[in-house]
Amino acid sequence: MTTHEQGCILACIDGSELGNSVVEHAIWLAQTSQLPIKFLHTIEHSHHSENAHHEGTITPNMKEHLLDELSDEERLESKKLIADGKAILANAKQKAEQAGLSNIIAKQRHGSLSETLVDLKDEISLVVLGAKGEDHDGNKQGLGSQLEEAIRAIHSPIFIVKDAFGQPKKMMLAYNGSPTSQQALNQIKQGQLGDLDLELHIVSVHKEQAQAQTLIDEANTFLANTELRLVTRAIEGETVEELTQYQHHNQIDITTMGAFSHGKVHGFFFGSFTTEMLLECSTHFLLIRE
Repeated sequence: MTTHEQGCILACIDGSELGNSVVEHAIWLAQTSQLPIKFLHTIEHSHHSENAHHEGTITPNMKEHLLDELSDEERLESKKLIADGKAILANAKQKAEQAGLSNIIAKQRHGSLSETLVDLKDEISLVVLGAKGEDHDGNKQGLGSQLEEAIRAIHSPIFIVKDAFGQPKKMMLAYNGSPTSQQALNQIKQGQLGDLDLELHIVSVHKEQAQAQTLIDEANTFLANTELRLVTRAIEGETVEELTQYQHHNQIDITTMGAFSHGKVHGFFFGSFTTEMLLECSTHFLLIRE
């Protein structure tokens, strides 16, 4: 990975059903990219102190002051959240060590996930998030409530975990010629997404077959003389329906696609193409930001 060479793989973890899968995918991505891995657990308190301190490492005086502001019930809840978070981080770090990684950081911070991502944006190469957090456990439909805000917060690539970990073998790039899909194509060519060693399916869907084929020809020309294991397909039809069918029939593990600039992100979660793909496709997602 050549962009943000000093950055890290940031895995945002909680106690949700997808938490372990986020850890395992982050470990895999760290291994393929040779980047350090940072596990992050955030605690968003219902009580807001006037002297909020976001770092997980709080000095004794600051911690005592914070707890003094809370009711007995809030104080007990806060202590439990901190303890549970530390246990989640310790478990993630142990898994990374067992996988042979050595450059590992585990961090607990106080505040919302989006606020924390903004604070850490300069040290991030790629963020790994679960499609649903603890607030959506047991709900097979929909997306996590914090996902939109997290994507709004940063420009780094975002890997969205949707299911249990399995060694990825195939990745599909949904290529439509947009600036972000061209950026994704370039990052793949330059190895900026790491040595993924995956079979890469480049798929273009358009209402006219000729236009879809033009896009595929463009991608083939751009990736000429690379050692990528390429499969390309031009398809006529409705985009979400055809891409969903393609990923299912071809056992795609990861769908890569461009996401939106900050100004358009809000529309992203209200009827957009990207939202439909996240809701309809069972693959994991790698979103490329401008």
